Amino acid sequence: MSTITTKEEQHLHRLILFSDAVFAIAITLLAIEIHPPEHWTGVADLFAQMQTRLMAYAVSFGVVGIYWISHRRTFSRLRKADGTLDILNLLMLGLLALLPLTTELLWEAAGATSAVVVYVGLVASIGVAHAVAWAYAAFPGQLTEPMGTAEKIYVLLRVALLPGLMCGLTFLSIMTRTPWGWLGIAVIVAGLTTVNRLMSRGARPLIPQTAED
Repeated sequence: MSTITTKEEQHLHRLILFSDAVFAIAITLLAIEIHPPEHWTGVADLFAQMQTRLMAYAVSFGVVGIYWISHRRTFSRLRKADGTLDILNLLMLGLLALLPLTTELLWEAAGATSAVVVYVGLVASIGVAHAVAWAYAAFPGQLTEPMGTAEKIYVLLRVALLPGLMCGLTFLSIMTRTPWGWLGIAVIVAGLTTVNRLMSRGARPLIPQTAED
């Protein structure tokens, strides 16, 4: 293995390790910011007073988890990294690190529409920043493993639109107290699962038959 290849692999490995650390810190800060009420009279009263905070925490925990999974999947398709990808990835992580702040805004504003708009806007911005990083790596940067253009575009659209859309649908169901948002998420997940299976089958190499077969 050449020295250049080793350095490229180390660069990508350190970039992923740093990103994982930011994800871990962000998800930890979500819990640290939750404080019990000063006065409560029982378990039911405790959860009643903390309902908004716990719900905001659960949503943000899911958002960070989804972005971590998405980041892990996209970066597993890379074979190396460069300085431009470092900067674009830092931009995405910088936006992600603001999630604890906007989560606190959610419960301080008690689910006000303006707070939800700010929160969902941040979630969508993280997805766009992630998509920009992937677009650079997949096209001008040529940092990915060999893959078709259609697959690159599919990954781009998925990381750009999916988290913000699912977050918006979640708040739709919570605020309207209807199942339509949850049903929309279920349809999206089922559709993506089907597309992923079809793409994996299409990418599966054909095994040539031998004379004995």
